[in-house]
Amino acid sequence: MKTELAIGGLTTSSLGKLVRNLRQQVGMSQRTLAEQSGLSMRTLREIEQDRVPRPRAVSLQRLAEVLNEPQLCAAAHTGGQRPADPHDESAEFGIRLLGPFAALRGTVELDIGTPQQRHLLALLALNANQAVHRSEIVDVLWGEEPPYSFQQLVHTHVSRLRNFLDRHRSEELGAPSIIRRSEGYQLCIDQDQIDLLHFQELAAAAGAARQLGDLPSEHRALCRVVQMYTGELLEGFGERLRAHPAVADYYRVHLAATLRLADLAIGAGQYDEAVPWLRQVQRAHPLHEGLHSRLMVALAGSGQQVAALAVYTELESTLRKEFGIEPSAELRAAHLSVLGQGAPSWPVDPPTRPTHRQRPLSPCLLPRDAEDFVGRSEHHPVLRTLTTSRSTSAIGSASVVSLYGPAAAGKSVLAVRTAHASRPHFPDGQLYADLRGNTAEPLPAQAALSQLLQALGVAEQDVPRSLAGCVTLYRSLLVDRRTLVVLDNVADEEQARPLLPGGFNTSVLLTSREPLAALEDARHFRIPNFTTEQARELLARIVGQHRAAEEGDAADEIVELCDALPLAIRIVGLRLAMRPHWTLAHMAQRLRDEDHRLDALAQGALAVRPRLEAGLAALAPADRRALHELACAVEGGFCADTAAALLGCSPQQADNLLERLVDQQVIQPADAGDATYAFSPLVRLHAREPQP
Repeated sequence: MKTELAIGGLTTSSLGKLVRNLRQQVGMSQRTLAEQSGLSMRTLREIEQDRVPRPRAVSLQRLAEVLNEPQLCAAAHTGGQRPADPHDESAEFGIRLLGPFAALRGTVELDIGTPQQRHLLALLALNANQAVHRSEIVDVLWGEEPPYSFQQLVHTHVSRLRNFLDRHRSEELGAPSIIRRSEGYQLCIDQDQIDLLHFQELAAAAGAARQLGDLPSEHRALCRVVQMYTGELLEGFGERLRAHPAVADYYRVHLAATLRLADLAIGAGQYDEAVPWLRQVQRAHPLHEGLHSRLMVALAGSGQQVAALAVYTELESTLRKEFGIEPSAELRAAHLSVLGQGAPSWPVDPPTRPTHRQRPLSPCLLPRDAEDFVGRSEHHPVLRTLTTSRSTSAIGSASVVSLYGPAAAGKSVLAVRTAHASRPHFPDGQLYADLRGNTAEPLPAQAALSQLLQALGVAEQDVPRSLAGCVTLYRSLLVDRRTLVVLDNVADEEQARPLLPGGFNTSVLLTSREPLAALEDARHFRIPNFTTEQARELLARIVGQHRAAEEGDAADEIVELCDALPLAIRIVGLRLAMRPHWTLAHMAQRLRDEDHRLDALAQGALAVRPRLEAGLAALAPADRRALHELACAVEGGFCADTAAALLGCSPQQADNLLERLVDQQVIQPADAGDATYAFSPLVRLHAREPQP
């Protein structure tokens, strides 16, 4: 006979039936309920089939929240295996990010909930008092394959965290809480309730004391910063969260504080004090030559010359054998001093208070962000790649992200949106230059450098006359600055290369028609045309949601006739917005005329034809003529053999031609399986026009 266990007035058999009936009443599948409640499919199935003798209270609580059932809530509070957190109600709530992640009430660790809720709270805490975009939340929680119901799941997890935080709200501080911000969420919390915020506050205080020349105050603040170091931030979490730029900033700030503290100790002759601080970070930065130089001097100064020489020998061997480079001048100087009579003096001259003229500029040259921006799947991967700091070792270069794709596909709009979103990660400025690679007269690299140097505070008369001089000064100014450089409409690698800064803290975002494959270590993202849904959304945002919904069929036809090209959709939307007496059906009728469709896709300074023409201008005359013949002769997909027959050339010559056209984003491979190619409708119309 089956034994039934009473839980909150229910038996396990009636509990399973209740869960099953409630799920069916709201039309929810087992998979959806499992996803929204954070349970596994197996666990939910076992509960519904009465095979769990004592369901965990936390599992019942999650089911109760999703199904909004009071009886389940009662069962969750009176049954199950996990007791309530025995925390002191008078203790303050706090979040620990340094070391193992935890939400605490005094010294008691609280149950946050599902792994997704823990990840979400950790992400919001990393960006405390700043908005976190929903796309970043989705990426951290599920990576590149989110579940079908991810939007509802994000809402569910946020709702649960709100309830969790409400239970631990401080009457004095009125925090923490989660609020909605545009397309994301923000954790509002007091500075003293997150250890990372306290760490950052101490680092800022040390920097302010240094600017004032107050060495005792700087030393006290730096000691507290270094003492807070735990060796690992968000210990136990996966790479998606621990690769966050805020995590890299923590390690960078701690390393800078350690080096500065070592400088103060060495300058005061307190070598023994500097050694343990430097040893603490040596393993995390095995190639940092500045760190090892200080460690050698500190060891030698404390009478450990043999250990100091061993540090040099190991690093020098690694640099030569694995990287093929010589040790830096700083490292060689430290080595020579150890070989002499003890350690050299290590001067620490407190900087004077800077004058207004001495303050470095933090320019923001970014164009205005588009208010009607339509989200696309490439946005967050690009943002994450751009803002993920690299190693702080002495070897490396700036992070370079390249966006390429067809003409008028929205590369520049995406780049500007991404650059604005990344501004908090680049406090020393955001530079922007339109290199005009989509025109007949690209901007020379030296002219672009002159503009950027002046934005960085260099007087016009002080800008070097030669390209090499501009490059040297530009890279020197940016080497230690956390700056973003956006290079829009790049013509080719040779134009971009002089504009790439060195150092680790600067990142570069480029847009171009063709892939800039020859740029070393760049990450490349192809930006295609909009999907039908994205194009429809952009049109609706411009002409009005109600207007687009009333003429849904006409809106779909406009999207199809415009090939979902963002610029074409924007132009059509602007024309309709300026002509409220036009119907969408009337606009669609005008676009049906292939002979005049490109004429209709122009509004003021915006026009599709010049953008398409710029892409064809880079083609050799023979390739341009061949493109015209193909556009006039073929419909739909075609292969290299078909092109060879039409053009009267060999299949190999046709294949080479088609690949050149693919590189220029003029045609696209239609199907890798049978090696076919296809024109986009608007490109075909333009290529068919009489040759100039």
